[in-house]
Amino acid sequence: MTLPFKQFYKSFLRSFGQVMLQGNAITGLLFLLGIGLSSPIMLLGSILATISGLAVAKLCRFDLTTMENGLYGFNAVLVGVAVFYFLPVSFTSLLIVIFGGAFSTALTHFMLVRVTSVPAFTTPFILSTWGLLSFIDYAKLSTVPSTVFSSDLAGYRFSGMNSAALVDYFQASMRGISQVMLQDYWLTGVFFLCAIFIHCRTAAIAAFIGSAVGMLLATGFNFPHEKVMMGLYGFNSCLVAIALVGRYENKPWLIMLAILLTVVLTRAFEWLSIPVLTAPFVITTLLIIALVNIQTNYADKRNALRNVQ
Repeated sequence: MTLPFKQFYKSFLRSFGQVMLQGNAITGLLFLLGIGLSSPIMLLGSILATISGLAVAKLCRFDLTTMENGLYGFNAVLVGVAVFYFLPVSFTSLLIVIFGGAFSTALTHFMLVRVTSVPAFTTPFILSTWGLLSFIDYAKLSTVPSTVFSSDLAGYRFSGMNSAALVDYFQASMRGISQVMLQDYWLTGVFFLCAIFIHCRTAAIAAFIGSAVGMLLATGFNFPHEKVMMGLYGFNSCLVAIALVGRYENKPWLIMLAILLTVVLTRAFEWLSIPVLTAPFVITTLLIIALVNIQTNYADKRNALRNVQ
């Protein structure tokens, strides 16, 4: 099996696009630029991890079409960003990035081949990063300040919901989109939103609505306001809206229910002191899909029974 340069760069860029379920190279390029706009260091991590993941996919002769669509690389993108979110740049952290990217790709392959009944989504990223964080804690490696564990968001001070201007809430909605890749710069969120719009307008609208509604719900629940404005209650709801709008476009109430559940789960993870990452998105999306399938199967059996009678 060969993977020429043209196919490699498509696989590489689509890996970035698939982080938000967009298999488009141009979208992936804008995502890449958006990360660089916010954090060149995290951009470096995402690039190294993705190359590592794709190298594993090639050496292990994983399915070429799946690789070209970016499905073996997007979890590695997130792992690479996450490592430099928690660790400063060092020889050790670079090795962790490379290992994390490779491991997440191997885990992705396992789920695609062995757990075919359940969509993988970002589960490999979550499990890989939780494992790496456990190792970081065990090895007592020095970490950088993380908004995942603390509500002390230096540099952002909002006195309350009533005093926040409309522009603050717009920027918070954009941060909800940028936080999907652990970026806290609102302009990066604008880049991401435009990138999604290029590939799918419906997904872009869903992303904005998901982030904005998640932010408003968190505000209504009186969750920590600094975290609300940092988009920490918006990025999982952004992802769940993108994931479900393609499946249940005619059921907006179902998407709103999913957004609500995602926000509540995000807060629950915080209470339990578990790194949130994209776990609420995965749990909520799989739960909604399962419930819809159960309801559909029940309706089909009931109709079949009626026809027999």
